[in-house]
Amino acid sequence: MGSGSGLGLLARYRRPWFVIALGLLTVPMMVQLAELREAVSESEGRTLSPAPALPHSLQQWRALPRELDRFLADHFGLRAQLIRTHGALRYAIRLPTDLRVIIGRDQWLFFNGDGTIEQSTGQLLREEAIAKFADHAADLQKRLRTKNARLLVSIPPNSSTINRSRLPAWAAVKPAVSEYDLMMKALAARGVAAVDLRPPLLAANSVHPTYRRTDTHWNQLGALVAYNAVVEALHQPGWAIDPDRVLRGFKPVPGGDLARLLAVSADVTDEDASIDLSAYNPPAPSISGIDTQFESGGDLIDTGRAGPTVLVIGDSFTRVFWQDYFSLHAGKYIWMHHELCNFAIGVVERYSPDIVILAPAERQMFCFGK
Repeated sequence: MGSGSGLGLLARYRRPWFVIALGLLTVPMMVQLAELREAVSESEGRTLSPAPALPHSLQQWRALPRELDRFLADHFGLRAQLIRTHGALRYAIRLPTDLRVIIGRDQWLFFNGDGTIEQSTGQLLREEAIAKFADHAADLQKRLRTKNARLLVSIPPNSSTINRSRLPAWAAVKPAVSEYDLMMKALAARGVAAVDLRPPLLAANSVHPTYRRTDTHWNQLGALVAYNAVVEALHQPGWAIDPDRVLRGFKPVPGGDLARLLAVSADVTDEDASIDLSAYNPPAPSISGIDTQFESGGDLIDTGRAGPTVLVIGDSFTRVFWQDYFSLHAGKYIWMHHELCNFAIGVVERYSPDIVILAPAERQMFCFGK
């Protein structure tokens, strides 16, 4: 009797917890019904799975459970808040939610895709692929010379190459040789003009950061240091921009692309260099898009002044970062994506450039599919 009474008493104590648990389960469902369905997650930087369509075939019926599972995983109530909290907690204890990101020293984030870390540690030495790119650059240089145009290869290094001291200890030892080293040797052996951006970036980085802490890219100062190295290699000393005249310190900015992969971009702050070019009397150029076969096209910046036409075949390291710097002296500045050597040569010839800069980032300096 006493035992039964005790069980009954215990059951009564459990009832409020049952109600609380039921309420906690109900809240997300109620929020899901009330919330507007989002198509894109800004914090994660990706498109969310859409609602599956009504199946009309056996194959579609078989695919329905998977599509429904993806849809529900992307659209449950309070998802954004829970993802954000989960990401912040894992970031705080250095346990990333995305294996494409490594959390290094001082909470520095590094991209762990495309063999980036293996490149910086010397574990990848793809000599055949490097030779293929160098051959492609040599062919491009030969073709440009028939049109009195110059080629310069300028490869933006990975953040992990420049910020080696901030990598985890297991990845921070400098290798005897890297793919970047092999690429410089391969280009030199073929007589292709190239500039090694590592020394100037490393030197500048010892004083001020030249890369973003939560992003794959260099910051505005790093882009400027690289630009100065490029114009020096082009024998255009008058085009150089003195960092002491334009650097106005560093300003806070939201977390970058790596922070978005961890879903902590709203909670993690970063900083970028503040560059003021007013001392150089910058022009007010007209900017228009051009069709290059690349998904987002290219850019044409017309400065309205006399000067050579500069074409950069690059990626996100150069698309916006260099246009203001080159616009101080170029008549036209054109950007198009390298497409892993699959860019349309017809676009290059259409604009008759005087200078062509081939600038794929270190992790993309290969000719895949060509």
